[in-house]
Amino acid sequence: MSTSRTTTNHYRTPGVLEPIQLLDWLELSGTTAAAAQALGVSQPTVSRRSRRLIQELSLQSRRPKPLEALRYRETTCLRLLRRASQWHRLEAGSWRLGASPWQLPVLRSLPSWAAAPLRFRHPMAWRELLEAHAIDGALISGLDLQQALPDGLDITPDPALAPIRLWQGCLLHPLPPQRLGLLLPRDQPEPPPSWKTVAVPPQHAAPGLASLVRQRQWHCLQAPQLCQEPQAWGTWLEHVRRPLLASMAWAEALKPHLGGWHWWPWPDQEGDRLWLLGLGEVWQEHETLASLPALLAGAIRRFDAWGE
Repeated sequence: MSTSRTTTNHYRTPGVLEPIQLLDWLELSGTTAAAAQALGVSQPTVSRRSRRLIQELSLQSRRPKPLEALRYRETTCLRLLRRASQWHRLEAGSWRLGASPWQLPVLRSLPSWAAAPLRFRHPMAWRELLEAHAIDGALISGLDLQQALPDGLDITPDPALAPIRLWQGCLLHPLPPQRLGLLLPRDQPEPPPSWKTVAVPPQHAAPGLASLVRQRQWHCLQAPQLCQEPQAWGTWLEHVRRPLLASMAWAEALKPHLGGWHWWPWPDQEGDRLWLLGLGEVWQEHETLASLPALLAGAIRRFDAWGE
């Protein structure tokens, strides 16, 4: 199943806002082919419609840097149109959450999740999409945040919002940690010794995970950028035959694509605390988002309890 089309929500974008959704999907999925798959149309249709929209809105294309997400520079008109699209979606009780493929099994259980392509992204890239109103929130690894922020998670707290943290106009809601371990090939019953190789997502997209592997005295094998969906990961892992750093949820998503591979939880129960990133002004305006932190926390706890 494609992660970009998994959803438990029946929200339908009105015709007048469909061009903006198409542009959002181009930004979120990264390619016209992936956007076409998510929207259920042909790739030539996406290419034709996006060219017309880019021309009509006078958008400038650019090649995003590693910590960036947007390929098209924003204009005031585009920002207002995205706000309108976001308002319509949230007033219908549907929210769009950015997250990595690690979170797919957890997100599947949530109500009102408007499907969005899941991708490994740096926290700064998720923030850029949030500030552009292409998403309503982002689920971020605490390990990655520690690498992305100058002072780690020692950022400005607001006594009125505690334990919520502030990050330059954005809110960081603390969520329960996810259990971590290694997904091991069928012929490797135990974790590798020091200085052996462990697979991780691309460094620029998940710096905290790579750092954790190095702290454990392993070498990092970074996955290709095309490794986003579980099937692509399964194909690549069967080829390289290296253990993979994974949460229990991500291991369960990959197992159907990896015959005989098994998850080995770290004995010290070290986990990755998750954070929900939201734009303060949007969260103050929409009650739809108020229950989202509790929904996510409950889903994470249920999944970990199920796996014990």
